[in-house]
Amino acid sequence: MVPQPRLRDRIDWLVVLGPIVAVCFAAGLGRHLLVAWPALATDPAFFQHTGWYVLEGGVPYVDVWDVNPPVPFGITAVLAALSGGDMLVLHALGTTLTVLVAAVSVLLVGWVAYLVTETDAAAVAAGLTMLVVPELFLLSPEGVRAQFYALFFGVLALALALRDRPFLSGAIAALSAGSWQLGGVFALLIVGMASQRSGRRGALSAVAGGGVVTGLVVLAFAAAGALVPLFVQTVVATLTAGSSYTVAERVYTILLVFGYGSLLLPVALYGWAYAGIRDVRERWWIPAGGLLLAAQVLFVDLDGSTDAFLWLAFVALGVAVAVERVTAGGSVPTDRRSDDASRSIRRWTAVAVVAVIALLVLSGLAWHFGSPTSQSTLQTRQAVAEPESESLPITPDDADVPSMQTIYWEQIKPETCHYRLSWNEVRWIAMTDDRLDRRQCDGWPRRIDSGYRSH
Repeated sequence: MVPQPRLRDRIDWLVVLGPIVAVCFAAGLGRHLLVAWPALATDPAFFQHTGWYVLEGGVPYVDVWDVNPPVPFGITAVLAALSGGDMLVLHALGTTLTVLVAAVSVLLVGWVAYLVTETDAAAVAAGLTMLVVPELFLLSPEGVRAQFYALFFGVLALALALRDRPFLSGAIAALSAGSWQLGGVFALLIVGMASQRSGRRGALSAVAGGGVVTGLVVLAFAAAGALVPLFVQTVVATLTAGSSYTVAERVYTILLVFGYGSLLLPVALYGWAYAGIRDVRERWWIPAGGLLLAAQVLFVDLDGSTDAFLWLAFVALGVAVAVERVTAGGSVPTDRRSDDASRSIRRWTAVAVVAVIALLVLSGLAWHFGSPTSQSTLQTRQAVAEPESESLPITPDDADVPSMQTIYWEQIKPETCHYRLSWNEVRWIAMTDDRLDRRQCDGWPRRIDSGYRSH
């Protein structure tokens, strides 16, 4: 029975990677349940409350100001409906789904690496590289965050593109962009991959898939009278109200996010270079995605570890290509004995490479829990995203609104649209001469950058 061994060969990487992923995410969930449950971080409280608020008649971007695209609000609205209005159940559903989405994302990265390299060691190495940043499995139990879903949909779209499903991959890539703006990188890559693999017809099919999803979202918000504020907040405000930074600060933040796993960044760069130079016709999208998202973390948005998750996927794929090269046979064997020796060398090389990356995964935990000063800096940056060098005429404390946690647990329908009060939101209010007590955020700003300009 030949097909059975072939099928088993295809899932060897999953047999190794699957249990590791399950243990990491189960440990992360267990720790959260024992130490922090049911405490809510601000971002999950906001997304989950907005989902509940939608069922109560609230309209995102009109009754709720936010720079994030709408897909997470749709997901949490479905969860809110399933919860029956119980906020504790809603939080449990948000936690469970986000943990599953994050865990499956790691396995999807492994699958994409296998589809690209057809090498088990490369697939396992790619999955382990995702775990080098432990916040992936330590923060997912906190509940819904946009970046987890952008990662899941984006990597799933890559896998579908490699399986020659251009329409479906385009639709899924649109969901990634609809979860977080930087997911749009996946949409661009999917169109290029479809064109490469199936020509113009494939590219048009991918565009059509993305167009269907985008069109449905546009129609829904147009019907709700929220299309203009959707564009203003997710596009205009995102481009103009970002935090100030220096490249040195961003590089420092990258090192804080990766910790000892930063040792893999040169390995990924080698993988990108090899794919871009030696195999550019087939694998161009790996260095392209890596460089585009590297520009994101350096110049666009990196307030904390979650903002690096999309780039982390391409770091993992770069590592996979490098591992494929390291474990590939050098010379063609001349007899059976030399063939056996070559296979043995490749096998032990693969084991050694995977073991080294596994040690870096453990070192990531040591970095996370054993470097309080560095982690405190990173967590503070993620919480406030407000450099000390930037001065604003208003602060979140100037608004007369409860904390996001109070709003969530007490199921409050805020009287103003500005109640999340992220620093991006505060900067936007300062730049547009908007008011903290505005009841609805339903139109274009009268002016931008009035009396305030970020440094």
